[in-house]
Amino acid sequence: KIEHRVWNPFRSKLAAAVLGGVDKIHIQPGAKVLYLGAASGTTVSHVADVVGPEGIVYAVEFSHRPGRDLVNMAKKRTNVVPIIEDARYPARYRMLVGMVDVIFADVAQSDQARIVSINAHHFLKTGGHFVISIKASCIDSTADPVLVFAKEVNKLKEEKFKPQEQITLEPYERDHAVVVGAYRVAKKKKPTE
Repeated sequence: KIEHRVWNPFRSKLAAAVLGGVDKIHIQPGAKVLYLGAASGTTVSHVADVVGPEGIVYAVEFSHRPGRDLVNMAKKRTNVVPIIEDARYPARYRMLVGMVDVIFADVAQSDQARIVSINAHHFLKTGGHFVISIKASCIDSTADPVLVFAKEVNKLKEEKFKPQEQITLEPYERDHAVVVGAYRVAKKKKPTE
């Protein structure tokens, strides 16, 4: 059975990033994904469809109201593991989550770089990838969004993330950027002569 659905870029930062021209989101068939900030699970359901039955999506959401919708969605998609917990404390859900290939984060918190970092240290495999949606106003509503994005990227670099792409989400979202990259990338050895 083939199901065709609309993936609305005005309601999904991941869809907005894809339409905005991100080259590679690293979410592919068979991938294991940790999704931070799952909300009611609309975008999670699309990610679950992309990774397919061989993949898995660990979907973390803190708020109980959207968490109920997330749990109900996961009943229909058996490759989604809904986790109603605070992403700031990954030790609380470490028994549910295995090592993952990709972390997608849409947490809209002032310490979101730290939240992504601590989850990556727990669950993201070496050489794995991250996709983070940064909402400038959640970090500093008085600063120029471009400066906020740069500061967040620097925080990620300090935690062994290697950003590879960055785009803003205009016209779908105001003052948002998506940063995509790799984690703990092995340094290339210089060829010996």
